[in-house]
Amino acid sequence: MNLTTPNISPVPLVLGDLGNGRKGITPAYGQTLAEAASVCLEEQGHTSPTEMQVSGHFESPGKLEWNIPSDQSRRCWNDDGFATEQGAYGIAALLVEHCGLEVVLRSKKKTGFDFWLGSPNEDNTLFQGLARLEVSGIRNGDASTVDARVRQKLKQTNPSDGKLPAIVVVVEFGSPIVKIVEK
Repeated sequence: MNLTTPNISPVPLVLGDLGNGRKGITPAYGQTLAEAASVCLEEQGHTSPTEMQVSGHFESPGKLEWNIPSDQSRRCWNDDGFATEQGAYGIAALLVEHCGLEVVLRSKKKTGFDFWLGSPNEDNTLFQGLARLEVSGIRNGDASTVDARVRQKLKQTNPSDGKLPAIVVVVEFGSPIVKIVEK
């Protein structure tokens, strides 16, 4: 599995689309991820739509679009760490779709990664054609912080290394930037 840059520039990432669900993301959970990401982006001073730089094994400008979060959403997502993690899951789920992959299954605890990725058009039985996805979010940092987190997350996937590739996505909401690396 090799990540390739799509022919679309900039890559459109519409957070509200997560509410349609995926094989491994219910519509309700998808909407939750979108809401968390929108709170993180707004709290960093961004307005929709906003440009986002994607670097690493997949390089492309991105364009994030989201709905303005309500006061109730802001109160619900008041835990910065939890909101950042969940928001990063949402952006990563949308981004990997531009690589021809989809979140198909949530990973079990202590595997070293968050989700299983597969083709949206196949059953992916017996783990054939699957990849591991590890996601991390940073509310506000610089390129060196993102690079350090990528290294940390690549190491975190070591216990489950084998024949299946791992993809690490680190989302930084301050700029915003995303780094995606395949192992």
